[in-house]
Amino acid sequence: MKTYQLGYAGDRMVTVKKSEGQMVVTVKVKNDENKFINLPPKRWAAFRQVVDDINKNVKALVEGDQNVKFLHHIGGAYYVSVTSGYRCVDFRKWFQPYDAKDVGDIKPTKHGVALRLDEWTSLCTLVDTINASHSTLATALPCYFGDDHLNQEGWMNCTECHPFLVNLGQ
Repeated sequence: MKTYQLGYAGDRMVTVKKSEGQMVVTVKVKNDENKFINLPPKRWAAFRQVVDDINKNVKALVEGDQNVKFLHHIGGAYYVSVTSGYRCVDFRKWFQPYDAKDVGDIKPTKHGVALRLDEWTSLCTLVDTINASHSTLATALPCYFGDDHLNQEGWMNCTECHPFLVNLGQ
C-alpha cells in the first residue's frame, strides 16, 4: 500500500492498494471513516478523462466567476463537482430518493470528500505518479470503452454508467 499526503494541512490522503483483486485509489480525510471515495480502475480512468475539465472550472472559480456549476459523473453513483461559492473540488456519492420520478432526481450523500484547491493541485500532480507506479491503473479504460457498451442495451444495463435506473424499474 502506498500513501500520499495532499496539500498543506495534511488531513487529506490518497492511498493506492489492492482490494478484491484490483488496485484501488482511495481519497480520504484522515481520521474520519465516512469521508472517502474509492476509485477502482474503471472509475479512476473515468476520473482521469475529466481532469482537464475540472481544472478549467477551478480556474474560473479562482478568477471569481460566479456561474461555475460543474458536475460530472465518474461512475457508479459517484460525481465530481466544482461550484461557485465553494473553493473546493467535491467527490461525492449520490443517491436517488425512493419516491423519485425521474433519473435526474438525485441527491448528494454525506459519503465523499471535498478537496481544498491546494489539495486538488496535489492530486493532479499525483495522477502521473500513481499511473507510473501502477500499470493496471495507467492502462485502465472507463467502462464505456468496453465491448458491452457497443449497443444501447449493453450501455443501459451498465450499473457503472446508470446506477439509478434499477430504482425506476426501467
